[in-house]
Amino acid sequence: MEMVGYLVNHPDGLSGKRGLYYNYILASNGLFIEAESPVIAARVPVKECKVRGLAPMETKVTLTYGSIPQRFFDLALDTFLAEPDKERYVAVTVAAGYHFYVPVQDAGGAKVVYEVGDAVVLDIHSHGPMWAGFSTTDNEDETGLKLYGVVGRLNATPVVKLRVGVYGYFKPLAWKDVFDGSLAGAVEYESEEVMTEDGLHCIPRPHDAGFQHPGRRMWWDRWFRSGGLVPPA
Repeated sequence: MEMVGYLVNHPDGLSGKRGLYYNYILASNGLFIEAESPVIAARVPVKECKVRGLAPMETKVTLTYGSIPQRFFDLALDTFLAEPDKERYVAVTVAAGYHFYVPVQDAGGAKVVYEVGDAVVLDIHSHGPMWAGFSTTDNEDETGLKLYGVVGRLNATPVVKLRVGVYGYFKPLAWKDVFDGSLAGAVEYESEEVMTEDGLHCIPRPHDAGFQHPGRRMWWDRWFRSGGLVPPA
């Protein structure tokens, strides 16, 4: 089996060969990428365009264990508000259910260096008093198959922004797409914003390894790599 699959979505069904790691799908409304792991399956658009004669595709996000309980976001927000001037990182991991993960980390005012956990389904970090937006470095770091979140404006009413990532391609998500329950203590990101400075970023590191240089990209989760499945760049 090839590492990457290429499919075409005809009106009577998909044609082509599926890949081991992920698939590109050409549809009437553009090019999509889809992939799945034991904890999440996702399909997001790569490029929107019109292709005559094909059938359309939709964005899809399916969590194996269902919506993440609201209390995990509440714990994340409490962690961030404990140090509102610093950038902090937490995660939700999966092991027969969801678990809250706060790794060893070096938190600063403009970056955070942390240990990557096993079976992470949601990465979420704070931007201190800055706006809740994903920086260019965040985009370069967040190249896995998982959910991502950022919380900003910790000096006022916190703002949360969520998205799903499929190996470097992203799609914004609403609160209800990720969590159950009701959002409390923060508001959803709504307006479009531009990150003009790239000073805020997260730098993950594998267990038992030295801190990475700020320019390094994210390491794949050790849980994913342990099965020998390392998606190509």
